[in-house]
Amino acid sequence: MLSTVKFSLRMGEIFMHFYSTRSQTPKTIAPRIAARLLCPGICALIAMAGCTRSAEQVELNPNVWAPPMVEREWSPPPASRALVGSATDTVALSDLPSSERGRPLGLGELISFALARNPATQRAWKAAQAQAAAAGKARAPYYPLVSTESDNGYQRLVDLVPKHWGVMKTWQSRSIVSLDYDLIDFGRRDAQAASALNQLIAANLLFNRQVQEVVFNVERAFYGLDAARADVTAAEATLKLATRDRTNAERRQQNGLATQPEVLLARQREAQAEYDLENARLAVSLAQADLAVALGVRADQAPEVAPLKDQALPQSLGSDVEQLIDAAVRERPDLAARVSAVRARQADVDLARASFYPTLSLTSFYGEEAFRYRLSNPPTPTFTAAAPEYGAGVTLKWDLFTGFSRVNSLRQAEAERDAARADLKSAELDVAAGVWRAYYSYLTARRKYDYAEALLTASQSSYDSNVKSYNHGLATIIDLLSAERELAAARYTLIQSKAELLISAAAVTFATGAIPPAAAPTAIP
Repeated sequence: MLSTVKFSLRMGEIFMHFYSTRSQTPKTIAPRIAARLLCPGICALIAMAGCTRSAEQVELNPNVWAPPMVEREWSPPPASRALVGSATDTVALSDLPSSERGRPLGLGELISFALARNPATQRAWKAAQAQAAAAGKARAPYYPLVSTESDNGYQRLVDLVPKHWGVMKTWQSRSIVSLDYDLIDFGRRDAQAASALNQLIAANLLFNRQVQEVVFNVERAFYGLDAARADVTAAEATLKLATRDRTNAERRQQNGLATQPEVLLARQREAQAEYDLENARLAVSLAQADLAVALGVRADQAPEVAPLKDQALPQSLGSDVEQLIDAAVRERPDLAARVSAVRARQADVDLARASFYPTLSLTSFYGEEAFRYRLSNPPTPTFTAAAPEYGAGVTLKWDLFTGFSRVNSLRQAEAERDAARADLKSAELDVAAGVWRAYYSYLTARRKYDYAEALLTASQSSYDSNVKSYNHGLATIIDLLSAERELAAARYTLIQSKAELLISAAAVTFATGAIPPAAAPTAIP
């Protein structure tokens, strides 16, 4: 099927036009030739540029079609929104916060910091910019190809004509300006441009997904670091209880109410609490390293992190799992990128089909050739001349037989398109499974947190009761230390349950292709 008619004018070999005369040598008129050569081409280019909407044409302004900043998701320009559809509802993040403020950064500030510094977003941003340039390059066949060439030289040759040999001296100048412009190519150019544009949209959407992944990684590392710090606080409280229990045991021994084994057990428990405290402090250092990786900086150069205080726990997701899956299919940028990949493969199929048809082009040229000629024997006058050259024609090119190359190219393109469709279907299934897992992981984490709160309350009551009983001689040291261990374990369980709940809630929004509301960046004043 004939696609948009493509006009290609080949104005090849335009050169200087000047009149032949003995008083005007090529050397004196060369500057005038160059000026007359360049002016028509420049005027043609200016006229074409003035007729083009530079704000929307990817070949003239590719950066408009690429993500504007490394810390911002891409929002499609008006010219491409119909291609993207509803899969690109993006969240614009705040500008990069300053890391030199000398104060701890909160979660939102850390996210802004990471989006500007993380190499993953930098790489995805540059990849999208490169694809934008490639999309602009693919539209080059819509424009004339203008080039210039100038051949100038001097020759001194021996004339071997019998009886009057001599020396022939020749100065010659020939310059060319060519302009190529296709007339009809039966959809080749449209298919190439459509393929490149869809690849650009896919790169931009993958950049958006990379932004979301960085946000989620920072959130997860931040909650993990806060949980590790809370574990240190809990370990310090446990050590304080163990020290108090050891002191009570030693005092009771002095009063003859406790035995040496009881004291030794209390001292053993205190040593274990000190060991657990050191492990908790190590976990903080490891969590800091994980957060530094998520931020995209060295572990020894990470900014200070503010503690997570009074973090509100998510109460409800507000949707059932079916609604969340539908939202993910609509909004996941990486899924929309696969849709663009299928469209790009379809454009490759159209290009393969167009290769079965001929191409038609109009060719024309205009130029001049100047020369000076003199033969020394017998003496002849110097001949100086300049003559115009021009012509026009229509070229039809049709490859009638190519060794079945076009047939197999079409088969290859169709197979790659079908494979891309299968990849899209597989990705949709993976997205649905991911949302399903995240949804039920969140529900489980919600219930586990409620159980952890009840466990901590019961463990605290049990420990308080055992302390009173032990002080009155109604409980053994084993009972007391056992209650102490259970209380410490309950504290750790509650801390880890809270972190798990916060991370699982963020995982749900990440699985659906959105930025967690709690992770909205905060500008630094």
